[in-house]
Order: sequence, then C-alpha cells, then structure tokens
Amino acid sequence: METRHLKYFVAVAEELHFGKAAKRLHISQPPLSQQIMKFEEDLGVPLFLRDRRSVRLTAAGESLLRDAHSILGAMERARRNLSAAAGGERGRLSLGYIGPALNTALPEVIRRFRGAYPNVRFDLQQMGTNEQLDALRAQTIDAGVVRLFRHNTDGLETMLFHQEAYAVVAPEDHPLAGRDCVDLSELEGQPLITFPRSVHPPLYDEWMRIFASHGFMPDIVQEVETKNAAQALAAAGMGIAIVPESLSSEARRGVRFLTLNGEYPTLEIHVATRRGDISPATRNLLQIVRAIMGATMRETGRENRL
Repeated sequence: METRHLKYFVAVAEELHFGKAAKRLHISQPPLSQQIMKFEEDLGVPLFLRDRRSVRLTAAGESLLRDAHSILGAMERARRNLSAAAGGERGRLSLGYIGPALNTALPEVIRRFRGAYPNVRFDLQQMGTNEQLDALRAQTIDAGVVRLFRHNTDGLETMLFHQEAYAVVAPEDHPLAGRDCVDLSELEGQPLITFPRSVHPPLYDEWMRIFASHGFMPDIVQEVETKNAAQALAAAGMGIAIVPESLSSEARRGVRFLTLNGEYPTLEIHVATRRGDISPATRNLLQIVRAIMGATMRETGRENRL
C-alpha cells in the first residue's frame, strides 16, 4: 500500500467524482482511474461502485477511508517531526556546566534556547570540568561549559565563552583594604585562603610557580573548594583570597575587592563539544552562544570607545 495510492483514494472518496478528484490532485483523469483500479487489484477488494451517473464507496471503501485519514495524518506528523528533529527543533539536548558558569552569560543562553526551541527537552547537569570532558567522550552529554587550563581536549572542539581576571578579596580592616589595587609581589607574608591542589592540580601548580617567580611561597592558612567560601572566610578575618573579579558583584559585608596586578592565568570558560559529532540541537545552541558573544564583544568595544 503506497502513500500515493492512499492520497488518490482519499481524493476520489471525498469528491465522489473522478474528474473533480483529478483536478484536485493536479493530474489528468485517465491515469487517476488506472491508479485506483490498480489499487483495488492490489487490495483484492472493490473500493468504489461506479456507473455512468455516480461514484459511491463500497463498505470496504468506507472502512479504508476512515483508516486512510489516520494513516496519512500519522505520516504527515512523522514527516514534520523528522524535519523538526533534523533542524534541531525537537529532540533532547543535554548540557553540562560548572557552577561558576552561572555567573556568566550562560543563563541568557539557556533562556534564549528554551524560547527559540520549546520542543527540545533541555537537560542541565552541574558537573566538574573533568567529569564533563569524560561525559562528552562517553556521549552522555551533548555539550559542556567547562573551565579549561591545560586539560586534555583530544577529540573535542572548544570555544572560548567567558574570560576574566582575578582580584584580591580582603577583610575590610586589613592593611591592604584601603587600596584599589595590589601587586602580586605584595602578597608575600600575607595569610592566604586558596583552593586545595586536588581541585585543579595544573592551575594550583601554576599559581605556586607564579608566587615562586616573585621570590616567595604563599602563607596558606586555609584551603576551600569554592570562591564563595573563600570570600566568607575573608570576611571572617582569616586572611585574603584570590578570586574571580566578577565575585565583586556579590561582595559580602566586611570585605574589600582589590585589582590584582601582574602576570597570571586568566579565568577562562569554554563551551566544549565532540569533534565532528554535533547534533542539530547542539548546533543551534552554539549559534546562540556565538550571537551572545558577538553582542558582548560589540558592546565592550563600544564602551571602550566612550
């Protein structure tokens, strides 16, 4: 049973006139009559009662008409769903992200994607960077928002999404608190709150190398795993901490943020995907990311010109 035959049958069954049905189908009447006769032969039952004056449905024809509408409707829905899936308008998108990414433009990316593609199931999973890189290779997530610093990204594509410098957060009664900025060399002998090496060994080692290049090793008084915990302990007077400068927008009472001068790694957040294996929905997500990044760059350029 071909879809073409079903469409021909429905047109004749609804018009009950071969000439009108042929006109509706944009074909001539003789080929339509031949196709209907062949359809009846294939089915082994007559679908129409014909005479010189009229065309009527047989009982089998009436039964088929009911089913034909459902079949053709289901096939049209399948076609639309297939087209939507191929265009990334349906399906599922699993996105991993690190917690700090929520302080970037990521919420706006999520908002725009959900607004543009409401029929895509959008699954969000908060995961560490290494966990996301493993999940991408295992194909359990489609894209990840990760913080990269000397990570192995073999087999993956990465796009810089967010970049910022670091700042020093100090108790408000600290000797440095009255300053607007501080040099790295001035951190010698200062009680420092930092993250443990186990959180990110390459980055931890890079900071230790930087301190050593300035002729000292830091006086680490406490290790914490989050920037918010570091700020909280700074507010409690335990020491100073080096944190992303964007944290100043969430400054606690009792602390001051100081610009950190010197050469050190910036905080870089990337969007990562599998190389050569991007679903249509993931491709649409990346288009939104690029649009937001482009707008941010244009705005930053405009501000710099003012």
